[in-house]
Amino acid sequence: MTLSCATRGAAGWIDRAARWVGAGLVAAFALMVVYVVASRYLFSSTPRWAEELPRLLLVWLTFTGAVSGFVRGSHFRAGLLDLLSLPPLLRRVLSVLAGLASGVFLAVFVVTGARLTGLTWSHTTTALSLPVGLFYLSLPVCCGLALLGLILKGGRV
Repeated sequence: MTLSCATRGAAGWIDRAARWVGAGLVAAFALMVVYVVASRYLFSSTPRWAEELPRLLLVWLTFTGAVSGFVRGSHFRAGLLDLLSLPPLLRRVLSVLAGLASGVFLAVFVVTGARLTGLTWSHTTTALSLPVGLFYLSLPVCCGLALLGLILKGGRV
């Protein structure tokens, strides 16, 4: 196996892991929403975590999905460039520029997300007393994984 195949395999592993984690988060989110609605309307009692925990899962779910989107090259791609009749060299240049822009975008979010997580970690949520930084931790973790996947697949968007 060449290095190229190994790095593509690692990028594929990141994509598969993100999709499995995302699927688990969707299932947990759906179960939580059903439980909260049932308890609210059938038992007239809303759990105290009814807003915080689903919101935390939704934030993590969103950024986990972005990891897969970046690794697959489908996140910011609308397919418009493919519809234009451009010379192959120009398409390649635009693809490289898009990859560089995506890499810079992700690197900025890793750094600022880590700072934001550090600033908010000592604050706690109202209902569950969880660190607020758990919400922001999804930014550096998921953007770091997306950046790693982008690098492993050769920067192609």
